[in-house]
Amino acid sequence: MKILKTLGLVVLGLLAIVALLGLIAPNQVTTSRSITINADPATVYQVVSELPTWERWSPWQRRDATIKNEYSETKVGAGAYYTWTSEDSGAGQLTITDAWGPDSLHTLIEFDGQGNTNSNWYFKPAGKGTEVTWTFDAKFPFPFNAMLLFQDFEGMINKDYEDGLVFLKEEVESILPAGPDLTVKEVDFPATYYLVKRATVTMQEMEQHFQETMPAVGMAFGQNGVEMAGMPTGLYYTWDEATQTSDVAIGIPAPSGAEIAGLTAIEIPAGRALQIDYVGPYAGTGAAHEAIAAYLEAKGLKGKEPAIERYMSDPGPDTETDPNKWMTQVLYLLEK
Repeated sequence: MKILKTLGLVVLGLLAIVALLGLIAPNQVTTSRSITINADPATVYQVVSELPTWERWSPWQRRDATIKNEYSETKVGAGAYYTWTSEDSGAGQLTITDAWGPDSLHTLIEFDGQGNTNSNWYFKPAGKGTEVTWTFDAKFPFPFNAMLLFQDFEGMINKDYEDGLVFLKEEVESILPAGPDLTVKEVDFPATYYLVKRATVTMQEMEQHFQETMPAVGMAFGQNGVEMAGMPTGLYYTWDEATQTSDVAIGIPAPSGAEIAGLTAIEIPAGRALQIDYVGPYAGTGAAHEAIAAYLEAKGLKGKEPAIERYMSDPGPDTETDPNKWMTQVLYLLEK
């Protein structure tokens, strides 16, 4: 009994020490690491936002061969997540909570039984490349924060992040295409009849809006027996710089006069247009829009609404899955 009493006092003493250390120890670790990658922000963002690519460059995936991942139905952008299990690294889930391509991406990492971590990404143009910053922000509950006094947790995270960014740089630069062809062509635009969903959408919501709306429009065509008369299309009417919103119609060309409940008919008459056949991730089409704007100014031409994007490589099970090979035709209608 005396031994048990002594052990009890020792345990209480240790608990008191841990509690005291918890009072004086920091309870949060915030850090970040950066690297410059020789690619444009849209290309880097595309790789990071596609969760299956993490298996090729994540420092933890490279270090732990026992990790097994399971992915959500949506594997790209806001709402996408994967869960992992491992003999050596425990289990948990990583979720993309916000995606503002190609500028930033936020993730939440949930460790089973060990709390959560906010881990965010920022992509900033740097000359001809991109400065990529990866952040870490975690809170440690009392009294477990006491362990921060005895181990260099921030140093370990920094090392992992530095390794991960080096691996990411290798991954991006190994798949980097030679660069998009931004040659502007003057073309005849045929009269086209569209059935669309039209809405005012913020830049932050744009990616998710497309992911939800385009499949819904395609399904409506199939359910109503309406034949597609062209590729899925985005019609951009306005861009409000102050509110960062765009009036955009998402739809598909249809036979003239066709109707589908819930969809709006828009008819664009024939005319001349400027066109770029942009090849690369959707997030990089801004370069094509900028090139056409420069061409308009240089030639003294004037465009009119809407700006048009035709998605010639709409991703699916029977189409091209490599975003670096997707084609988007960007067109600006010309005033007479």
